[in-house]
Amino acid sequence: MNFIDIDIISKMEKNELERGLKLVFNPPITSFDLSESVRKKAGIVLPQQPITESIELSKIENALGNKALEKFLALDQVISLMPYNDYMKLKEKSDIEILFDWEEKIAKQISVIENLRSDDLRGEDSKREGILMLAVSNKQLNIVKGRHTEWVWREKALDGSGAPDAIKLSEDISRIANTLSENGVKTFVAIDSEIYDEAKNLFVRSKIFKVNVPENMAKIFYTRDQSVTWLKYPIIGNMSLKLRRGEEEVLNEIYYNLNIYPMARARWVKFDNMLVRAVMEGGNFFIIKTEKGVALLTGIGVRGSNYATFKFLGEILPEDVRIIGVPLAGYIKYWEFGAVHLDTAFAYLGDVGGERVGIIDPSRVGFYSALEYDRKSGMFRVTEFLKLMKELEVKIDEMPRESQSPITMTNALNLGNGKLAVDFYNEKANEYIEKTYGLELLRIKIPQIEAGGGGVRCSTRELWELNK
Repeated sequence: MNFIDIDIISKMEKNELERGLKLVFNPPITSFDLSESVRKKAGIVLPQQPITESIELSKIENALGNKALEKFLALDQVISLMPYNDYMKLKEKSDIEILFDWEEKIAKQISVIENLRSDDLRGEDSKREGILMLAVSNKQLNIVKGRHTEWVWREKALDGSGAPDAIKLSEDISRIANTLSENGVKTFVAIDSEIYDEAKNLFVRSKIFKVNVPENMAKIFYTRDQSVTWLKYPIIGNMSLKLRRGEEEVLNEIYYNLNIYPMARARWVKFDNMLVRAVMEGGNFFIIKTEKGVALLTGIGVRGSNYATFKFLGEILPEDVRIIGVPLAGYIKYWEFGAVHLDTAFAYLGDVGGERVGIIDPSRVGFYSALEYDRKSGMFRVTEFLKLMKELEVKIDEMPRESQSPITMTNALNLGNGKLAVDFYNEKANEYIEKTYGLELLRIKIPQIEAGGGGVRCSTRELWELNK
């Protein structure tokens, strides 16, 4: 399989490269904002809805001529996998030498896809080795003030504190990092330069490093979202909402600082005479591995995976990995009642006393139906989610929901070996898991993280094979 031919870049003439760079940085996009279908009332601000985006192939062909699609996709893949600083230098100065510097590195990483096997993928209940987190400053958070609904953020956290608060948010992140470190997980925390001196002493058990996060990237600390790490090499995603765009390149920078090289990025996928922009966010994915097979579950919803993402994953993942779309509840006005990602309505506990268990919130997941993607036809087969779970020998359960946070109730980080890191606030749900399944729960206070619409899993990202 040849995912993308990066070598074609070295065969392009200088004038072709210049035209190609302009096209990648300023693509002729046709877009449709889904909020155009939502009835609005004057003076009422609603949470953002996603935007569908596509490019007519003829416009790329007119600009790049022969093998235009191959050239565009190769340039776009290399540029989108650059660290943020080099990405910006190339965008602002059109220094082609930067492009050539990264072309060979990224071609090498993409070659990993050729030999990828399902055994290489880490399941949701695998024992965690390392975790990446990120602490932000007011430079990123100030944009939220007065715009809480637009940013899907509560003005008050569950402990009564105003949100967002940079120091209190760093304290939440430090409580997660310190708890994980105490339980044998290596923790790596990137800290924005503007808060580094003030926050660094909170992370006494972590490897910390300074990063210059651009302003207004308020939600970048949810490090689950920008990528997936199912093996040593991350796959970088593509954020759904415009207010989250650009976080991906910053995560590139952080990964390269850790000497971790991403192997691919979900970007544009060809359909007929169009390129469609993939939407891929890490909180939407669970890999379930059992003796009966390997299944990748992904949420379909307001920020869920779109058709382009299924096709992208079908091209890079081993053929024996089943790719399943799970419908999620959306929102128009009241975002707390929707499911932004699958991990806010589903959790996989793994093997509990000889029985594999998944926890679900049936009020926010369409669990009577699921869509299984067929690589050969490019079509979906409608199946029952519960039937799929039976095929994988996974039992489904639900927890008490009364007076619990719908955002964090299932948003637990599975550390493997019978341990879950959970939101301290959800006492009924936590007690149910402990008494029913005998798991060890690490209760962590995260009111500021919860106020922004995420939990422990949302604000952490796995790292693997750190000894290599």
